[in-house]
Parts: sequence; C-alpha cells; structure tokens
Amino acid sequence: MKKFKLKELLKVFLFLMVIQFIIGVAEILLSQAQSELSSITSILVRICSYPMSLIDSDLPFFVSENLFMIGLYWMINLMIQSVILYLILVVINKIREK
Repeated sequence: MKKFKLKELLKVFLFLMVIQFIIGVAEILLSQAQSELSSITSILVRICSYPMSLIDSDLPFFVSENLFMIGLYWMINLMIQSVILYLILVVINKIREK
C-alpha cells in the first residue's frame, strides 16, 4: 500500500483554491455589473460551498462575517473538497493499475 502523498494533496488544494477564487471574483464582478451570467456563477458558488453546508446548512464559506472567519471557513471548505477529490483520484488510479 502506497503512503499518503501530501504533495499531491497540496496540488489538488491549490488547484481548487485558484478555481474557487476565480469563481468568487467572477460572481462579485458580474453581480455588480448586473449581468445575466451572475446566475451561473451563483450556482457555481453554491456548488463550491456544498461541503460546508453539509456540516451546517447556515454555514457556507461565504458567510458575511469578518475577513478572518471568511478565510477560515473557505480553508475548511477547501480541505474537505481537496480530501474528497484526492481520494477519488487515488481510487481511479488504483482501478487503472488493475
């Protein structure tokens, strides 16, 4: 059995961080411009916040609290997503090896 590879998990974490940051910025800019595309980015933000909402339905990562708490919730959400995605990738790689 191979060891848990932190480097790969970190790559997944950083990839998700960049993607979610881009989605968040797009949501803000499109909402301020009152664009119809903000409905799409709004759905993407809800999908991104889904793991955190499983813990508590009133607790998405984009809560309206101070900046520290927003960052903390976002990091927790990203860790949950990263671990899930990493485990999925490990399972897929094991299936391919067989």
